[in-house]
Amino acid sequence: MKINTKIRYGLRMLIAIAQANSLVNTTDLGERMQVSPKYLRKLVGPLEKAGLVRSVQGIHGGYRLALKPEQITLQMLMDAFQERLSLADCVVGKNCGLKDTCLARQVWEMLERTLHDRFSPVTLADILQRRLGKP
Repeated sequence: MKINTKIRYGLRMLIAIAQANSLVNTTDLGERMQVSPKYLRKLVGPLEKAGLVRSVQGIHGGYRLALKPEQITLQMLMDAFQERLSLADCVVGKNCGLKDTCLARQVWEMLERTLHDRFSPVTLADILQRRLGKP
């Protein structure tokens, strides 16, 4: 399993916007994140559509969080990009001829549930306050 670039950079973008604590444009974000502003402009659309960020137009415009960091979860980020964490294709409904008889599938399902249960509720505030890794 690998977290794709949209999710990795989308999370970094949310963190950078939260840390700025003011309007920030994609040029400034690109410099802070060392990512192309053009690519960030592509990412911000789904984040805005999902209600995670707001844009302010104009010469002094930019982006800010639409919700408090405590309200933004990693699941919301995944949903914004229509992504799902998955360890094996058979768990997400891809056709597999062994679906009903494969004993290994229960392992992938258990691992995926564990990953989802631990990952999904993490908030942007948890990340900003470095509260991860603690039970």
